[in-house]
Amino acid sequence: MACFPLVGLFLGLVLVAVRYTFGYILSPSIVDILVIAALVIITGALHLDGFADTVDGLAGRNDREKTLAIMRDSRIGAFAVVGIALLLLLKTTTLTNISLLMKDKALLLMPVLGRWATVPLAAFFPYARCGPGTALAFTRFAGIQEVIIASVIALSVAVGLFQFEGLVIFTTVAAVSLLLGFFFKARIGGVTGDIMGAACEVSEVVVLLVIGG
Repeated sequence: MACFPLVGLFLGLVLVAVRYTFGYILSPSIVDILVIAALVIITGALHLDGFADTVDGLAGRNDREKTLAIMRDSRIGAFAVVGIALLLLLKTTTLTNISLLMKDKALLLMPVLGRWATVPLAAFFPYARCGPGTALAFTRFAGIQEVIIASVIALSVAVGLFQFEGLVIFTTVAAVSLLLGFFFKARIGGVTGDIMGAACEVSEVVVLLVIGG
């Protein structure tokens, strides 16, 4: 998990390459949609699936066990569909609103901080399920060392790209990640792989919103 931000940086480089490739033949708004689509395809919609399951789990006033059962169900409901649609719409809209001079930097930083956001969740919050699950290995072996290394990498990228604003973006994402962790600890007793995926997606949106705002 200490290297998660580096994985995000690689994804960011791919997104920049996609933007440049299609930017010569298509309008900027269409290219922005293709960039977000490329991120979904490259990651296999893994984090988006976690976001969808998390939205479904939160729908309604279910108890802990019911919420966890809904999140584990491979089927998705209406809330998940609407949530995915709104998330992707928000990503493409905010990306479109970012100036061309800042867009490449935003595409580099977005996946870096998105993946970094999962590290403190795994390190500082317990695993919510009693049995096996995607996040079990991460929560079991992630600790303060992984958080420090990942944070140094992520913060270096953020400040290197955006200077002081990069520190503001990093701090905002950190706050959002920790708030999600505390919320789900209170709601279901900890975090799951789906919640970590949702945190990644939400953090990516936060990065774009801060830069675009």
